[in-house]
This record gives sequence, structure tokens and C-alpha cells, in this order.
Amino acid sequence: MKVAKENSQIWSMAALSYFSAAALTIHLTSNGKDIATIWPANAILVALLLAEDRPRWTNVLSAGFIGGVAANYVMRGTLIGPVAFGLGNILEIWIAAICLRCETNRDGILQSTPAVARFIAMAGLTAPTLSGVIGAATACYVYGEPFWKSFSTWLASDSLGLLVFTPFFHAAFCGDFVVCFKSKSWLQRLEVLFLLAFVYVMTYWVFYISPYPAVFAIFLPLMLVTFRVGRLGTKAAVMLIAIIGGIATMNGYGPISRLFPGPVMQAQAFQAFLAVTLLICLPVSAEVTARTRLTAALAAHSQQMTLSAITDPLTGMLNRGGFEAELHKKALHRLNARISLIAIDLDHFKQINDRWGHHAGDQALKHLSSILASNTRALDIVGRIGGDEFMIALLDGDLELARAVGERVRNAARTSPLEIDDKIVTTISLSIGIASARPGETYQGIARRADRALYDAKNAGRNTIRSSA
Repeated sequence: MKVAKENSQIWSMAALSYFSAAALTIHLTSNGKDIATIWPANAILVALLLAEDRPRWTNVLSAGFIGGVAANYVMRGTLIGPVAFGLGNILEIWIAAICLRCETNRDGILQSTPAVARFIAMAGLTAPTLSGVIGAATACYVYGEPFWKSFSTWLASDSLGLLVFTPFFHAAFCGDFVVCFKSKSWLQRLEVLFLLAFVYVMTYWVFYISPYPAVFAIFLPLMLVTFRVGRLGTKAAVMLIAIIGGIATMNGYGPISRLFPGPVMQAQAFQAFLAVTLLICLPVSAEVTARTRLTAALAAHSQQMTLSAITDPLTGMLNRGGFEAELHKKALHRLNARISLIAIDLDHFKQINDRWGHHAGDQALKHLSSILASNTRALDIVGRIGGDEFMIALLDGDLELARAVGERVRNAARTSPLEIDDKIVTTISLSIGIASARPGETYQGIARRADRALYDAKNAGRNTIRSSA
């Protein structure tokens, strides 16, 4: 029941979306007999098929066919032509979706320059060329339009429709715009909205207000969006330009209408303008995206390498270098804080290795690390200094607090049995030495006194605490 309801909702959405886009496009860019100047309706269904992990092919394609036939019938007034146009469009959608699904599984749409080239080849040439034969034949035999003129118009309009609108609708259906918007700060969101508004205003000015053929002015905000926002911003910006410029040109406004006589040449010139815009922006956007991903990957790798350099791989705790660096960094922010060090040594560690093997020794070190993490504060620094020796730095703790923490850790070790392969084999004990910083004393000085206290504890029979006054 739930699946049937979902299928019904998707079918209704696909049919209504396709009908609305097709009818509006025919009304704005066609005389009712010839082929529309740009055809975004197919892009909606292609994007819908790409957005689903398991696309509902029959559901979506049948909805598109019904929606397309209905739109063509309402706008053109005949039935034979709409059915034939519908078959051509469904063939184009199927071919484009099949090809592009392989692409999204590899690099994703517009993720890299090679991906853009393959996207243009599939959506801009292969699918529209094959469907264009059906569309041009229909326009020729049903409406009396010249075949080659109709074919070239179909190829251009459907190519531009898929190239301009598929990336936008795909990102919208996948939720990329919402995710991107949420990931940005309020200042970054305002920048995105401002840049897209800049594209809108400049495009409107070029096509509706400017007395000069200043088409080149559109590329300034478009490039700003490409470099500042990335590929998602480019998708939205190109779609804005296509919608505003297309409506203006078909209604006799803008530089293209003034430069070229007749609706046919105007349509072809606008198609050429959009094609140039896409060929400029899509590779640049893909390259910016690829460089952004590379920079992020390098930063993540650098962070991982830095973390590896200061982290003990066995226990996940700071190693000696990381411990000292972290103490130095945090101590700078607590100039008047009293620092205490707790030096900890695992008693009879060699016997554990000799009796149960090195695997048991590793488990004992991990077990002790877990105890230390559970019995210290977030502001304390804990590290494995070497071998079976650990160190705790209390950034705001005197000798009394250090002793209390040491006792808590020692008791926790005695009451937490060591398990090897889910079997309790022994309990561990700790020798602990503590020292609190004297006025003007360096870390090395405190550490030496804590180490001496630790050896005093071991010489006293182990499983005890000694302090350096």
C-alpha cells in the first residue's frame, strides 16, 4: 500500500511538472507548429530518474508521455503530432538517463572537467540527436515544417534544455541546495543570495533595459558566482539567465532581438549564446569544484598526518611529543594556573607479556588507557610517554588534587580486571609519582621530579603513590 501510494505521488508529480513545463515552453517559445526554442521539460524527468537509487522507469516515463501529449495537444490542437513528439521525448529521456546514471556512479554530474565533457556528449549530443529524427519527422509530415530546420531546432532546443536544467533539477531533487545552504554561515548565505540577485539584475538589465548589446556584462556576476559559490551556484545562475533571456528574446526584447531579424534567427542566436555560456561556465565550474575537493582532501590528509604524528597508534592517546605540545599550548592560556603532573607506570608489565604474550600486553595498555580517560577531566592532558609509562597533566590542580586523582586511578585499576579475548585473566596495579609546579619551574623540571617520585613508589613495593614536595 505504501509503495503504491509513493508511485502514485511520483507519477502525479512527474506528469504535472512535465505538462506545466512543456505547455509554458510551447506558449513562450513556439508558434504552435514549429519546435520550441528551448525544452526544459525533459530535464525534469531525467533529473528525477538520476536522483533515485532505484528509479521507477515505467512510472516516470509514462507520466512524462501523458503530460507531454496533453501539453502538446492543448497548445497545438492536434493529437497525431503530440503522440509522435511524446515518443521522441521519452526516447531522449530514457537514453539520457541511462547514460548519465553511469556517469553519476563514476564522477557525478559536473564534478570534474572530463565529467563535464561526457555530460555534454551524452545530454547535449547523443540523446537529442536520436530523438531529433522523430521530432523533425513529426514537424515535417504533420505540421509541414522543413525537416532539417526542424531537426536543427530540436537538437539545439533539447540539448540546451538538458544541459541547462538537468544539473539544477538533479541538485534540487537530491537536496544539494538545502545541504549547501545549511552548511554555510549566515554571512555566506547572504553572499550567495546577493550574487544570485546580482545575476538576475544584470541579466534583466541586459535583456530589458540596456540600449546597448551588452551581453558580455552577464559574465561578470556569472563568474563571481562560479568562483565564490561553486557548481551549485553556477547551475542556478545559468538557469536564471536561460529563463530571463529566453522569455525576453521570444517577446522581442534584448540585444539578440535587435541584432537579428525574424524569430527564427533570434531563436538560433539565443541558442548559440546559451551554448557559449555553457561551454565557458561548465568547465570552469567543474575545475573549481575539482580544485575545492582536492584542497579539502589535502587539508584532511594533512590533518590526519599531523594527528598520526602526535598520537600513539595502540592506545589512541597522545604520544610524548603530542603530550608536551598540548601542554605547552594549553599552559600559555593559563599563565597563573598551577600545573601538576602524575607519572604512572604499569606494575609487572613484562610478566604480563611473558605469561600471556604481547597481545595481552597490548590489551593491558589499552585497558589502562580506558581507565585514565574515564577518571580524568576534559581539560586534563593524558598521554602515553613510552612503553608502559603514562602521564597526566592537571592544568588547574595542586598537589592535593593530584594525589586524589592518582588514588582514584589506582583504585580503578585494581577493581577493573583485565580481560584477554573476553576472559578475565588478572588485575593490574599501578605505581604513581606526582609533582606540583614550583614558581618559575619548567615542564622538564616538574617531569623529572614526578619521575623520581614514581621510582620511589616502585622501590616502596609498587601499587602505591609517592609525591615530590
